[in-house]
Amino acid sequence: MKRGRVPSAFADSPGLFRWQGQPWGAPGPEEGVVVVEAPLEIAVGDALVAILMRTPGLDRELAVGYCLGEGIVPNAEAIESVETDGGEVAQRVTLRLRPGVSVDAEKLSKPRFIRSGCAANTPGDWACTVPPLGAGAEVADSALRGSLKLLAAAQEAYKVAGGIHAAGVFSASGEAVVVCEDIGRHNAVDKALGACVLRGIPLGDKFLLGTGRASYEFVTKSARLGVSLVASLSSPTSLSVQLADVLNQTLVGYVRPRRFVVYTHPWRIRRAEP
Repeated sequence: MKRGRVPSAFADSPGLFRWQGQPWGAPGPEEGVVVVEAPLEIAVGDALVAILMRTPGLDRELAVGYCLGEGIVPNAEAIESVETDGGEVAQRVTLRLRPGVSVDAEKLSKPRFIRSGCAANTPGDWACTVPPLGAGAEVADSALRGSLKLLAAAQEAYKVAGGIHAAGVFSASGEAVVVCEDIGRHNAVDKALGACVLRGIPLGDKFLLGTGRASYEFVTKSARLGVSLVASLSSPTSLSVQLADVLNQTLVGYVRPRRFVVYTHPWRIRRAEP
């Protein structure tokens, strides 16, 4: 599919913006699409906790994944309801918690503005309070390499516009459970994890594959929700490797059709039968 040509089933996506411009050296104007970048407010009760620059779509999933992955909400059972402001494209998502649920008052009192490329953090956020993971999933190397093709096949926005990240949750046998796209790599992870939470899909026996750099948030967000193996098409950072080692999480980088690099806890990956 030529990038910029939008299939009819995808033409009205709120995540795409149509444009008309004059390519340099072309005889006339051309039409195309780019991905949308727009703010979304996330609130827990009456407290605004974050404003994310994101690509519209799966906003409820994004809010749930963000609040759980950041440790703002203690667990999925604490959430009573997830509400949007009712607009065609959501401006705000509010999580209502069950009576008696206690949350970190400090996190509720410090809303953060998070750009599409990276997160905004205070010095205290660097302290990792995530408990180490258990045994988790055992994944065949063929399933890990095969998930790359499934992730690419599901990236509808990338096919027509480019400039957008993806993250997918996969079963240990390599089947795609959910794949989500967003302009922010962390948002894509939050959407994928949040989608599983809202659908009641357990994450302890799954693995996560993302297109963006595997930073420390890639590790901590997924570990908080029990994902024992995370992989990226790109490179990890020094902090993500150190954290994954401490958290008993398998971290994989540079996933390609024929190879990948395992940075921590390689015992979860087994060589497939010939």
